Amino acid sequence: MEKTLIQRPGTRMFSINFDFSSGEQNQILQYLQASAYRLMGYKGATGTNQITSGVPAWFAIDYSNMFGMVDIDYEPEYKVYVFNKSMIAPNTTIQMQALSQEIPLGTAVSFHPDGSFSIRGTAPAGVITVRNERPLGTPDLTIGLAARVDGQFLPFCAFTSNAQGQVSMEPNENIVLFAAQTNMTPGAVTGYTTNPGCHFMFSAKNTDYDLQMIQGTYGITNAPRGAFVDKVSSGQSLRELLNR
Repeated sequence: MEKTLIQRPGTRMFSINFDFSSGEQNQILQYLQASAYRLMGYKGATGTNQITSGVPAWFAIDYSNMFGMVDIDYEPEYKVYVFNKSMIAPNTTIQMQALSQEIPLGTAVSFHPDGSFSIRGTAPAGVITVRNERPLGTPDLTIGLAARVDGQFLPFCAFTSNAQGQVSMEPNENIVLFAAQTNMTPGAVTGYTTNPGCHFMFSAKNTDYDLQMIQGTYGITNAPRGAFVDKVSSGQSLRELLNR
């Protein structure tokens, strides 16, 4: 899992860390690998016309790809994506069929009928707005934001947009993690936590979260001396946890 991340000047880096190098954590990892678990990660956002069926998985990492020290690095940088379907049921996997350049928060964007994007002007601080410039009468779309995790932009929120309409999207730093026996991939829409996990919020004070797996339940908690996280039980609404 070697990776090289280049941090841009002035960009804050956040990190989720596990240590599977020895002891009980290594034994748990062996079980998770043998039982086809994935680490599911979700990130929050609020705004107009957010889909009601759930939240797109931001990342889904197979435990079989993990060993030793595992670092998942996140930079608060965003792109706008568009998916040409608007009926988003649970377990739908969102596809980023059109993807913009990096868009700073506080920017207003237009999405054009040919699948391209352009900057329209400014938006409220912390918000990205997107106007759907497709002609009246064309089908609704799903529009959302992708955030950079481990150097790759992946979708984490989804909103319904009608032709000549506008959505406003405000990302936040609420994060939910849980381990699940699943074949879901990034973009898979999930309504509820399917296993115990944890919830926390990145901030200027807490940019790094050192975590560990829990024996028996395979939930997730903070490692000793790591920043505190709230435990999450199975069956909790992801929208309620993330959109605070």
